Amino acid sequence: DLLIRKGVDVNRMDYGGNAPMHKALQAVAYRLEHEPERTVRSLLNYGSIRIWPGAIPKVLKFCSQSPRTIEVLINVYDRLKVTDDWEESVPEKVLQEHREFYDSLFALSQTPRSLQHLARCVIRNQFEGRCQDLIPELPLPTFLQEYLLLQFRDYVS
Repeated sequence: DLLIRKGVDVNRMDYGGNAPMHKALQAVAYRLEHEPERTVRSLLNYGSIRIWPGAIPKVLKFCSQSPRTIEVLINVYDRLKVTDDWEESVPEKVLQEHREFYDSLFALSQTPRSLQHLARCVIRNQFEGRCQDLIPELPLPTFLQEYLLLQFRDYVS
């Protein structure tokens, strides 16, 4: 957060062509104790590129042990086509361990996103990469500001 607040470009690629979001997601598989979901949330709130929706099965395969990371990534899209590949990408052990979260995620294949979520997407799109700076200035209750800033809920709707 410190570097981002000081103006570091959240989309600057390294020599290998990886943006900070890619690096953060690569770390999820072996650095859960560093709470990668917080890094991913910060990057998104400061305007990081989103992952390509077609890459979600791959992200699920490698990041599924951090449902909060998945939650934050999914919650920046107003619509996604949830496919059977998604569920097949999550290892059975992880699926059982985080059953409630993954049930809520896979239920999106049968229901549209909530109106509350769609409103969040519209507001975030208007603020582009300035969500972290502008949302706290809105005359809204704290819980709504936190929702707009992708506060963890441990389920998706």
